[in-house]
Amino acid sequence: MTRRKHLAVSLLIIALMSVAIGRAEAAGAAAGKSPLKADTPFRIVATDGGFVAPARVPAGMRHIVLHNRGREIHEAMLIRLPDGMDAAGYVSAVKAGALFPEGALDYSGPTLTAPGATSEIWARIDPGRYVLICWNGDHARTRRAHAFEVTAEGAHDDTPPPADVVLKLVDFRFELSRTPHKGTQVLRIDTVGPSMHEAGLYRLLPGKTVADLLEWRKQDGNGEAPAIPLGGVLDSHDIRRQIWMRHTFVPGHYVLHCEMPMSTDAKAGTKFATHADAGMVAEFMVAD
Repeated sequence: MTRRKHLAVSLLIIALMSVAIGRAEAAGAAAGKSPLKADTPFRIVATDGGFVAPARVPAGMRHIVLHNRGREIHEAMLIRLPDGMDAAGYVSAVKAGALFPEGALDYSGPTLTAPGATSEIWARIDPGRYVLICWNGDHARTRRAHAFEVTAEGAHDDTPPPADVVLKLVDFRFELSRTPHKGTQVLRIDTVGPSMHEAGLYRLLPGKTVADLLEWRKQDGNGEAPAIPLGGVLDSHDIRRQIWMRHTFVPGHYVLHCEMPMSTDAKAGTKFATHADAGMVAEFMVAD
């Protein structure tokens, strides 16, 4: 068997195991048993058809891990639903053009992550009914969302790891306390605002530039990708909440990018200005 075939078989086995784990967790939750004990990650498996994830998650500081097992780029935004709205109602509002359906609250989540990759964050979630949704391209309107409940029963806090770097999200720039170095680093993300922000992390491919990345994202990620999406953090309506992100950096040219709409009146499926258009982009190098 060739190396390429060995790799393909290994990736298939990993993908099937991840989906099986996610389904087992979801089945346990559906039976009324919370699958998450102390320091057990809230695992989300993204596929090209939707998400596999638990149906019940305890409130508190959660270690959230996104496994992208699809062939496309995916992200997982956690959204707390208002009274009177279910997951189908939220998706219907999005299909009607709403980027911020009335009453629903963004609770962050791992942002754009490449196929086969994993991203992880620590974020606090409160009791309530939620939906997981992917905002990449048209996925929010065409892919299956995942409804879940955050319960007060079993509430506990996972402990975020100590921060190596502090990343501040300011209108409209990124401020790093220092440049991340090679190896595993934990970034604590503080939103200074006053606007909501997100921080997508990318590593540029050889010969590609920040301008290539900006144009690619303006085209909703259509066409050949000039960079590898490495995750990061999506926005939260409560900007006071700190979020932690862990990533293993390899040498390369990195870009931080905020894709938040400049206006909450922007419509899904249309072209609109983002914080990146206002200059909220930063690049840095990680040396060997």
